[in-house]
Amino acid sequence: MDQDLKELLRSVLKEELGPVNQRLDGMDKRFDGMEQRLDGMDKRFDGIEQRLDGIDQRLDKIEDEVQEVKLGLDELQKNIVENLGQFTEKIANQVEDRTGALNKRVFEVETVIQRLTSQ
Repeated sequence: MDQDLKELLRSVLKEELGPVNQRLDGMDKRFDGMEQRLDGMDKRFDGIEQRLDGIDQRLDKIEDEVQEVKLGLDELQKNIVENLGQFTEKIANQVEDRTGALNKRVFEVETVIQRLTSQ
């Protein structure tokens, strides 16, 4: 009788626990599926992170190049101002030299005119 009772208890437990086990198996499968999806998402995030790292490196390089361009522009502006000053000075000197020569010629012509008018 003890044996029959044990068999009956086992049978009842199997019947009652069978659906529970099936549900737990289903939950395990769903968790496995979710885990696979999360692994896929991790891989995608790793890819995105690598791409962002590449973008950061390129931006750093661009910032460095922009800084170099700014320095070059500053130097160029200084050179332009300096060269304009030098060119202005050269032009002024040439105008002064030619004005002096022109004044000398005009003086000579005036002298000749005065001599001619004096005679």
